Amino acid sequence: MRIRYFAWIKDITKKEDEIIDINHPKSIQELKKYLENLYPELKKHFLQDVLRFAVNQEYVSENLNLKPIDEIAIFPPVSGG
Repeated sequence: MRIRYFAWIKDITKKEDEIIDINHPKSIQELKKYLENLYPELKKHFLQDVLRFAVNQEYVSENLNLKPIDEIAIFPPVSGG
């Protein structure tokens, strides 16, 4: 499973992406918990429900089941202008 980070989320994680090889999260909710443990600063953003998730390049808005081959992208809110 590959997790990709965008914009200021990269500043929090100090990386653009990472691979989870074993014990991958089985859902978006499990992924949030996993990432909160690695990057505690993300917790407040998860609680505020401001981050967006895409699985295999498609935005998701529900607690989707995840597979080991999935690519998950995490985005901050998009602002226009």
